[in-house]
Amino acid sequence: MATPPVDRNALVELLDGDPDLVVTIINSFLDDCPSYMGAIREAVEDEDAETLKREAHGLKGATGSLRAQPACEAATVLEEMGRSADFTEAESALETLDHEIERLKEELNALKAECQEASGS
Repeated sequence: MATPPVDRNALVELLDGDPDLVVTIINSFLDDCPSYMGAIREAVEDEDAETLKREAHGLKGATGSLRAQPACEAATVLEEMGRSADFTEAESALETLDHEIERLKEELNALKAECQEASGS
């Protein structure tokens, strides 16, 4: 069975079970994610190791703070590729990251809806 895109319990616990705070953190990530993904995609296309390392590192931090292990691991792979300037498997790694980010966004939107319902907003 695939690892869930986010450890909901760990995330909610991290934020003291505050549904409004969970929604705020999710919205922040959903707002920032397209920028990270666009920069990572462009860095892979241009074989720009420095940008890939920097942007993948930023996304790794954002997904890690959300307790989103699969997306965090996928971003780490790309960060390492940027660090070593080895783009041999970059397209495949980017596909994996895309897949994990889509799973994560789906799960975050579901969690956000639940939190909004719980807080009555």
